[in-house]
Amino acid sequence: MKTLVIGLDGATWRLLKPWAASGKLPTIKRLMENGSWGVLESTIPPWTIPAWESMATGKAPARLGFATFMVRQGYSFKPYTALYKPEPRIWDYLSAAGHGVVVANAPNIHEAYPVNGCMVAGWLYTDPARLTYPGELINELRSCCGYEVDIFRVDPETGEIIGEPETDEEYIERVEELLEKHTRAFTYLLRSCRWSHAFLVYVTTDRLQHRFWREDVLLKHYKHVDQALEALLEAAGEDTNVFIVSDHGFGPANLMLNINELLMRHGYLVVKRAKRRTAARLVELLRRTRLLPLAKMLVKRLPRGLAEKAVRQAAQLSLNELEIDWERTKAFAYAALGDIYLNLRGREPSGALTLDEYYRTRSEIIKLLQSLTYNGKKLNIKALAKEEAFPGSSIHDNLPDIIVLPTDDGIQEINPNIGLGEPITDISAQRRGNHRIDGIILAHGPWIRRGHRLQRARIIDVAPTILHLHGLPLPADMDGEPLTEIYRPGTPPAAPPKRAQPQYYRALLARQALRARIRRKLAERKATDGGAA
Repeated sequence: MKTLVIGLDGATWRLLKPWAASGKLPTIKRLMENGSWGVLESTIPPWTIPAWESMATGKAPARLGFATFMVRQGYSFKPYTALYKPEPRIWDYLSAAGHGVVVANAPNIHEAYPVNGCMVAGWLYTDPARLTYPGELINELRSCCGYEVDIFRVDPETGEIIGEPETDEEYIERVEELLEKHTRAFTYLLRSCRWSHAFLVYVTTDRLQHRFWREDVLLKHYKHVDQALEALLEAAGEDTNVFIVSDHGFGPANLMLNINELLMRHGYLVVKRAKRRTAARLVELLRRTRLLPLAKMLVKRLPRGLAEKAVRQAAQLSLNELEIDWERTKAFAYAALGDIYLNLRGREPSGALTLDEYYRTRSEIIKLLQSLTYNGKKLNIKALAKEEAFPGSSIHDNLPDIIVLPTDDGIQEINPNIGLGEPITDISAQRRGNHRIDGIILAHGPWIRRGHRLQRARIIDVAPTILHLHGLPLPADMDGEPLTEIYRPGTPPAAPPKRAQPQYYRALLARQALRARIRRKLAERKATDGGAA
């Protein structure tokens, strides 16, 4: 028996369900009719990282130790890969148990490493020399499939972006081209490698939906995705239990919350001055002369690409470009991910809040967010305190203190930059999309129930479901549970799941710990060498 997980980054039933019902996506329609499907609840917040990592490990963000792309250290933020402690994933457990695995393009793989099979790192890869395992595999994929990692042209030696699509037409063309190349590469891996588990991820769906929330563009691409799925199913064979999943859902982006503007306006974030003079002086001049609305109107007359670039460069400053008065600042947001941090004394380097003030301030900010209106209409903004968003978290860990979630009837995008001069901006004219918490899961195969609608599925349930299908025990520290309702009666996984830590799991954990120590020492050496230079 084999399992194949196909990730469609950002796929949502709000698109797939009606298109499949009308026959526009015949492969997905057939799988839905003959399999089990439903909503897959993403992580909070519903972002690519940690969603793929939670799916692959079966662990929630509180256990992983990060909730976004960035990890906080005092007032500085670093990519999660800098401090990330490797956790065993589905394919690691299976590989340790002797199963052959194929893993390709999962965003949470930032460097390929030895497994019992083959691996291709995802678009967040950190070292071009470790893009694949075995190392020569990348040459095979480029030779036979023209393999590329993402829609952006990347220097294969340095990993630096050397070309980015500018026009809408070029962007769509690159997305379609990447889908074709990934499909060729994935089918090649399925046919040339020995495996009993494969985990493959398409990122083109996410790339397109972020830039276009238009049915004409998206439907055309999803028809090609539907054809790609059929090709992968054929390569995998009929004896395979297939799971089509997404890390999160998607929807239209109409309103953007300028979170640090809001915090500044209400005295929670105090800025001394801008570090960068050019844009700061322009923004200040426009504000003082009341010409900011006129400047925005003029910018709208520019071509789209030039207009967006002008707005980004002239009208907004990031938190890094501002000198913050930390002794008076109570809260701040670093990234466009809905994560708000409070300036707690004893936790932050220049903490301004006592523990009592922390809880009081947090409640005030949540109430402020929940009371926001736009054009006289109250918004249904979902803001969660840390312990609600991350059960089991600690007030002293690196997880955000408040999370703001994108919802259809609230806000759909979050902007941490300063300069737009308003708490909320209408971006509906741009017709682009952004994440939602409801992703997809669709299972089909010889051991899967037919025509079954899943009642509740969480992203952390995928890993234990796959392990259970392969007859492996579940690690004690997995937060998820197998989705046993999808199994056909009388099939092997119908037996109750067991929690255990066999010897091959313990050996795997020892190897992971050794790898983590080596990575940490290399990072420390690199930092020391860099400092000396």
